[in-house]
Amino acid sequence: MLEEAKRFLIFAVFLSAISVFFSQLRSLNKEFLEADSGIQVQDSVEISTNTSFTKEYLQFWKGLIRFDMGETESGDPVLSHILSRFWPTLHLAGFAVLTGTFFSVFLALVSLLPRFGFLGEVFGFISQLILSTPVFVVSVFLLVFFFLILGWLPPGGYEPGNTAYVILPGIALGSRVFARLFIFAHQLAGTEKKSAYTNVLKARGYSENRILFRHILLKVSPVLLILILLDLSSLLSGAIVVEEIFFFPGIGKSMYHAIRTMDSALLSALLFYSGTVFYILTRVSERVRDSLLGWEAGAA
Repeated sequence: MLEEAKRFLIFAVFLSAISVFFSQLRSLNKEFLEADSGIQVQDSVEISTNTSFTKEYLQFWKGLIRFDMGETESGDPVLSHILSRFWPTLHLAGFAVLTGTFFSVFLALVSLLPRFGFLGEVFGFISQLILSTPVFVVSVFLLVFFFLILGWLPPGGYEPGNTAYVILPGIALGSRVFARLFIFAHQLAGTEKKSAYTNVLKARGYSENRILFRHILLKVSPVLLILILLDLSSLLSGAIVVEEIFFFPGIGKSMYHAIRTMDSALLSALLFYSGTVFYILTRVSERVRDSLLGWEAGAA
């Protein structure tokens, strides 16, 4: 535990330095933001006084320790802003990961049944197509089909606890979760189905369904769980493109807003948050791997 704490502290020091550096670099010159307001160059310089990196870095850690990261350009406390955007992002990420995982694993196992073998090729092709298609294309297609043509679902926005608002962006994000997991699950389960272990189970008279949905699923679940945790970490860090398309008030949209408006306080906090979430869930996935597969954790 102590070694893990040291590792995280070193990571946090470097991550905070990178976050402050890029947020300060991004906000050095705000002249174009005042271009339409009649503010002269000399006035713009007075408005945005640049401080040294060291001072900004120390100020960042001071705010981190005191849980006071300053205010956004709109005057809201940075931490309360991030917290308010975290819950919609968690709702969206949870929906995307759960639906993508369920359908991918279920179809991967079903496609290994002799009478449904054709599904492996069909969904394998669909998975490759999804992974080769930009996510904004999938998002626009979903908007056109489900909202403009069918009129079934809201095109954007969010209401707390209302899953209807996360279905379209959730499908857009979950489609990539589905594609990756289906390919891995189908290959891993297919390999296990040809193993000597499965032949022993068949010799004992176990049914095909029991072998696939109990024994093989249990054997491939550690690897799939690692992939699921990694997908969750990337989605909790914010899906900028999808959240912007669907006007979804999540971490990704805040990140886009902070970059566009050169909000250094918000941008540095969001960069630190995103890196921390990804690091923690990555380390958790490694621990889960070591625990379930029995690998030595000392080399991690």
